[in-house]
Amino acid sequence: MPNTSSLKTRRRVVLDFPASQIQTPITYILAKEYDIASNILRAEIAPEETGKLVMEMDGLPDKLDLAIERMKELGIRVTEIARKVTFDMDSCIHCGACISVCLAGALKLDKDYHLEFIEPKCTVCEMCVTSCPVDVVTINI
Repeated sequence: MPNTSSLKTRRRVVLDFPASQIQTPITYILAKEYDIASNILRAEIAPEETGKLVMEMDGLPDKLDLAIERMKELGIRVTEIARKVTFDMDSCIHCGACISVCLAGALKLDKDYHLEFIEPKCTVCEMCVTSCPVDVVTINI
């Protein structure tokens, strides 16, 4: 049985930055000090204002925990995304309404014009839920 603390894992988080931490090079800190690869999925940051960053962090579980604790010490609010989007494809009418609001690019129509959900790209912004005319999109917690 492998030691689970030595297996890399992925966590999705939302980081809410106070104005005082906007200039903090958080992805550099994660890579350099904690050996964590980060993938920014969405960012809304303006100089001298608060900001929000949605990202994936890949690394060892112990290092991820330490990095999250460090960000909290810096005053950055960290919220792990444990929610998941699901689609009832049997009821979906493949109209594409959800595709037009998906800024992450997690939704597309395949060559047969059927909805395709690319889960790793999903940021769980919930825009697809409100745009669906037949309510086939749900958020599971």
